[in-house]
Amino acid sequence: MQKYILLLFILHLSTKSVGQKTVFIEKYTLPAEKKPGQVIVEMPFGYSNILKIFGDTAGLRTAGDIFIDVACTDYPINASLQVLNKSRVASFLKQFPFIEEDQLAQVNFFQQTDGAQREKAITMFHGLIITFRPRQNAANAKAEVEKLEEIVQTGSPGTAVKPAKLTKKKDPPVTDPEKLYAQRPRKFVNGKWYVLVGRGGIASADEDMPKKSPLDSFITREPKEALDEGLINKDEYKEFKKSISIRIYYPRWVELDKLMPNKPVSVTDKAKKVVTITNGIPDSSILKILDRTGWEKATIVADVTGSMYKYTAQLLLWIKASPVGSLSKNFVFFNDGNNMPDKDKKLGSTGGIYFRSCNSYTEVENLMKSTMLKGAGGDYPENNIEALLKAEKAFPATEFQVMIADNWAAIKDKILWQHLTKPVRIIVCGATEFNVHIDYLNLARKTNGSVHLMESDLYNLSGLKEGEILKVGKNSFIVKNGMFVETGYEYENKISVSHGS
Repeated sequence: MQKYILLLFILHLSTKSVGQKTVFIEKYTLPAEKKPGQVIVEMPFGYSNILKIFGDTAGLRTAGDIFIDVACTDYPINASLQVLNKSRVASFLKQFPFIEEDQLAQVNFFQQTDGAQREKAITMFHGLIITFRPRQNAANAKAEVEKLEEIVQTGSPGTAVKPAKLTKKKDPPVTDPEKLYAQRPRKFVNGKWYVLVGRGGIASADEDMPKKSPLDSFITREPKEALDEGLINKDEYKEFKKSISIRIYYPRWVELDKLMPNKPVSVTDKAKKVVTITNGIPDSSILKILDRTGWEKATIVADVTGSMYKYTAQLLLWIKASPVGSLSKNFVFFNDGNNMPDKDKKLGSTGGIYFRSCNSYTEVENLMKSTMLKGAGGDYPENNIEALLKAEKAFPATEFQVMIADNWAAIKDKILWQHLTKPVRIIVCGATEFNVHIDYLNLARKTNGSVHLMESDLYNLSGLKEGEILKVGKNSFIVKNGMFVETGYEYENKISVSHGS
């Protein structure tokens, strides 16, 4: 009976509309310190029973959206671990039965490649790292306004941060790379040679997988999900529909210079083009980004729903230290519906959006706090596009909009972004090296805008062509049918020309 209940949990998780992805990393690093809104569940190698639970378990009773990282080892190499990992999530849900299905916002499966040998794999961490925020209500909103006021009163805007300089590094030496890539298709574009690398095709993750290569790029999906996204056709779906998951491989063009380690490769480039980010991405700093970009006369559109106060307080600090109007006089704040029940929210008319052309810091602060107190969000997707459209209508003279967005929250009204006419420059708050939200990359691509993180700026996303790869932190995104979709393997910094692909 217990196995039957567990199976139902697994099937439920497979069919539920919850974000899921698989990421291959060398080793998953556990949080260095305990903090509110975090629970760690330790499990044994190869099993889903719970050995130990520690962290903010009491907070789970009042949690809103829940994000789960499942850490396992890539052993046996290339084995499908989806059933095991989903049963681990099911064990967690069974331990805390009060958690409702709509609270699961994202489940990430991290397969640690440093455990390729059984002896090493057994010693590594296996289990769940759960992160959550409190369920939003009027009391929480009032408490967050008080915290915002405390930050603004005691904080300091600090000094301006200079733009990041171009840094370079050299890869290890190599012998005669031309021979290694002589048989591969190549092309010459804008003064640069490109080589086609990586395999193509589809493979079932339930069976023996092709040996992974650092040059491979692939997307991991359930067959029905892949069909719905247009990643496979109906004939391919018929072939693989019995598989729990599949890998869809994509060849890609790579600059020959990047495959030749004797030439310097830029790590961070402040020029206005797509930036390859190889460093980790801690929580975005609005102060640092505003100092670095030097924007003027924009419309500011900011999400002030639950737990965004630590970021929007930085906006207030920046305005407090700068002449009013140097960044903008036009402000739009939104709270996703003024505490409207989620079931009553309609795309394009959710509401909770307040705007004003401000002539003083006090006007900006009052507008922000009043918007926070009128509502604190609800379901984790939010009405970003509705707020942007409202901003375009209210302030038609500005050339672009700066959106301060919550990386935790998906965009609920993506269907409306076709109506946007101005570029959107998006400051993503709360991103990590693994989880920059794909919705904001696609919003920037759709509007010819840009995405801005703690240390780097991503421009010209709309210029990436079909099949090209964007690398952000430890995530890779490929352009498929005009949109970014996530790939499942981190190939950057793992290219080795001393071995073939």
